[in-house]
Amino acid sequence: MNAPPSGHTSAWAAVKATAYVIWFYLFMVVWGAVFFLPSAFSRGWTTWTMKTYTRIVFAVLRVVCGTRCELRGELPQGPCIVAAKHQSFLDVMMTMLWMPAPRFVMKRSILYTPVLGVYAWRLGCIPIDRARRGAALSSMIEWIHTRGTDGGQVIIFPQGTRVPPGEERAYKAGVTKLYDATGLPIVLVAVNTGWFWPKTGLRRSPGTAVMEIIGRIEPGQDPETLLSEIESRIETASARLAEQAAQDFR
Repeated sequence: MNAPPSGHTSAWAAVKATAYVIWFYLFMVVWGAVFFLPSAFSRGWTTWTMKTYTRIVFAVLRVVCGTRCELRGELPQGPCIVAAKHQSFLDVMMTMLWMPAPRFVMKRSILYTPVLGVYAWRLGCIPIDRARRGAALSSMIEWIHTRGTDGGQVIIFPQGTRVPPGEERAYKAGVTKLYDATGLPIVLVAVNTGWFWPKTGLRRSPGTAVMEIIGRIEPGQDPETLLSEIESRIETASARLAEQAAQDFR
C-alpha cells in the first residue's frame, strides 16, 4: 500500500482532528508572542522556545488524535547536511525537536513572515529564492561559507517540497552541490509522516509516525553519481516505513 486509504477517518476522529488543528495554530500564535522578545535577542531562547512548543504539540497530538511520534537511529551531533524525505509539516517539527541544532534551508519569503520570520532568522535558517534556481544554490552556498552553521545540521529536502505518500517527484542536485561545496557529510532521513499528518486537509490519524536516521555518507564521494544513491536509499527506507504505517490503517 503506497498511500493511506481515503475515507479512513471516522466522524468522531474528524471532530477531534479539527479541534486539534484549531488549537495547534492558536497555541502557536500565543506561544510565539509570549517568547518573542527573548527569542529575538538569543538563539538559545529561540531553540528552547521552538523545541518546547514542539514537545507540547506532540503530547497533545498523542492524547487527542492518537498519533505517536517516534525517532529511530542515531542522531548526528556535529555539523552535517541532513537530506530528508518531506511529506508533511509533521516531519519538519520532528526534525526541529530531535536534531541538536537544525538550520533549515527554506524559502526566503518566510523571513518576512510576522513573528515566524524572526524565529527562523534567529535559529540560523538559510534562506533561498526558489524562483532563481541556479542563483538560489549559489546564494545558499555563499551563506554557509560566510556565516557558517555554528556546528549545526543543515536540513535540506532533496525533492524541494512536500511529497504525499504514493506520489513521485525527482530528487534535485542541490543536496550534492552543497555536499561538494562544503565538504560536510550527509545524513539520510526517511519518514512516513504523510500517512498521519497529510500535506493538506485536517486529518490527523492514529498510529506511529516515524522519522528514521538510515545512514551517513562521508565526504569524498563523487557528487555526480551520488544523487541516485541518496534517492534510492531514502525512497527504499520510506517505502518500508509506509508498509509499517499501513498496519495502523487495517
